[in-house]
Amino acid sequence: MKRFFSCLLALVLTGLLAGCGARSQQSSEPSATVDSPAVPGRRATADAAEAGIPLVIDADAQAILDKKAAEYNLEGVVTVMRGGKIICEYADGVEDPETYEPIDINSLFCIGSVSKQFAAAAIVLLQERGMLHVDDTLGKYYPECPYGDEVTLRQMLQMSSGIAEFYDVVYDSHNINEIPIGYLKKTVTNDETKEANRNVLQEWLFAQPLVFTPGTENVYTNSNYFLLARIVEQVSGMPYEDFMRKNFFEPLHMDNTGFIDDTMDDPELAENAEEAQTVYVGITMGLGDVISNAADMQRWMASFCNHTILSAESIAEMTADSGLGYGYGVVPDGEGGWFHSGIFTSYKAFDFVNAGRSFALFAVTNNQAAVTDDLTDLCNELVALLMV
Repeated sequence: MKRFFSCLLALVLTGLLAGCGARSQQSSEPSATVDSPAVPGRRATADAAEAGIPLVIDADAQAILDKKAAEYNLEGVVTVMRGGKIICEYADGVEDPETYEPIDINSLFCIGSVSKQFAAAAIVLLQERGMLHVDDTLGKYYPECPYGDEVTLRQMLQMSSGIAEFYDVVYDSHNINEIPIGYLKKTVTNDETKEANRNVLQEWLFAQPLVFTPGTENVYTNSNYFLLARIVEQVSGMPYEDFMRKNFFEPLHMDNTGFIDDTMDDPELAENAEEAQTVYVGITMGLGDVISNAADMQRWMASFCNHTILSAESIAEMTADSGLGYGYGVVPDGEGGWFHSGIFTSYKAFDFVNAGRSFALFAVTNNQAAVTDDLTDLCNELVALLMV
């Protein structure tokens, strides 16, 4: 499994868009359930019951999590689900470096390219409804695209389309900054509307030649997921954000989950520990646009174990190894699980699911620079120790 985690980290460093103190309250009791008295600062307890995920702290698992998080100097949040229950959780650090407001289990974070699995799920859901098929060509939806008949939605989902990347990546210490390249630097601005920026980006992508013959290589490219989100809009007849809320967030009770263009000023958003990167309005859609918290992400991951929204067949298709090392918005680990990472400046998020073992882990930090080694390494260790 370590090999797969390391491969994803390499992807992060070469083009993974993410879009975007004092210890806070956390449980150390041997046992806590949703019927227990509320722990201060933990709304997730009652919310989890509504979503069918009881909180039952396993003292041994909690001790392992606390020890490893301290070893890695983690400022952020971790939650672990096993057997349909949240068995341990961790929260540390500050939401706001000026006020020292502590991070708690409900703090919001940019989850970066973890967002791609949401766009992939939207495509798969539309396929279930007979409204599209992953073997459709891009040209079916955008006949004006010169290479549209050469590229399928499946290839876009699996990062094997050959479509050009629209981001430059600047790696500085532990932080990644990404900015639109070339012509886009002058035309995609925050003086424009979301739709205007999206139209400019789409036109630019269609004007670029393919980087390689579709289906012959696997190159992580954010452009694929931007265009897939646009197709969700076209096929559903709804704004992408509205489609996600209606079909995923609302039925899963993901009440704290939103989009970077709408929630960057949310007071519960844990601030980036480094100098903030400019978020260009509109162009993170589908590829790095989601803001969420640990409780909501556990609801999301549990839906893959319980087939709450997508069918077992669709989930199997989405999480299968394409032979090129990438599924649909997730990376299969070769052992029945899948994962993804997202990074944006000093935010980093990671989720891992093994449905057959009824196991899910979500971890996120707003201060990746402070983490010893890397959040990915911490998650790798926790999965090995806790998925028993």
